[in-house]
Amino acid sequence: MMPNKNIKLAIISIGVIIIVALGIFAIGSRKNNMQGAAITETKLSPDELKNEIYPKFICPCCGQPLDKNNICCGAAKERIDYIDTLADAGLSEKEIIIGAVKKYGITSLASSSLQEEIKEEISKSAKEDSPKIVIEPGYYNFGDVSQSKGITTTTFTIKNEGKSELVIDSMESSCMCTTASVINNGEEGPIFGMSMHGNNPKDWQTVIKPGESAELKIYYDPNVHGELRGLITRTIDIYSNDPINFQKQVKIELNQVA
Repeated sequence: MMPNKNIKLAIISIGVIIIVALGIFAIGSRKNNMQGAAITETKLSPDELKNEIYPKFICPCCGQPLDKNNICCGAAKERIDYIDTLADAGLSEKEIIIGAVKKYGITSLASSSLQEEIKEEISKSAKEDSPKIVIEPGYYNFGDVSQSKGITTTTFTIKNEGKSELVIDSMESSCMCTTASVINNGEEGPIFGMSMHGNNPKDWQTVIKPGESAELKIYYDPNVHGELRGLITRTIDIYSNDPINFQKQVKIELNQVA
C-alpha cells in the first residue's frame, strides 16, 4: 500500500507544479504582450482605459512604452495628457488610439501589428479621391561623411499620386543633426528638425497638386555630435493630409569619420 500512496503523492505534486508553472507563464505572457495587444471592445472605466492604452504607445525620446508613473520627458507627458483628454471625453479604445495616432503618427505605436491594424481601420474611411503621398527613394546611404567637411545633403522626390491636393504641414527628424525642408515650385520652405526641442516652424504648409511632385531636401551635420564615429541611422517623418499614410517616413544612413 505504501508504494501506491507515494506514487499518488508524487503525481499530485507534479500536477501542482505544472499548474503553478502555467499560471506564471500566462502572467508573464500577458505582461510581455500588453503593449502589442489588439484593440478590445471591453467596457472599461476612463482610468482603466488609460492604463490599458498608455503602454501601446512609446516615448519618442527613449522608445519605451508610456508609463504615467515613470514619465521620462516632456514629450511623454504630452502624449499621456492627450490620451487622458480623449479618454475623459468618453471615446472608445479604438477612437482614442486612432486620435492619438493621427496626432503623433503611426510609429508612436509600440507594436507593428497594432500599427497595421490601425492603418487598416483608417483606410476604411478613406475617400477614393484622396491625396496619396509617395516618396522615392525611401532610403539613402551617404557612405562616408567627414566631420571636417561639414554639412552634407541629399534629396528625395515627393509625388502626389492621388486625385486631390496633397497638403504637407509638418516634418520632424529623429535627431537635431538631421534636418529637412520641402522645395516646391522652386521655393525652399522652412527647416524642420527634432520636434521635442520646440524649434520647428508652426502654421506652415505646402500644396502638391495631383500628378505633380516636389523635393524633400535632407541636411546632415556631423558636427552636432562630433564625437560619434561609425554607422549612424536617422529618420525623417513627413506629415500630410493623405488619410492613410499621413505620416510618411524616410531613412538615411552614413558612416561618420573624422
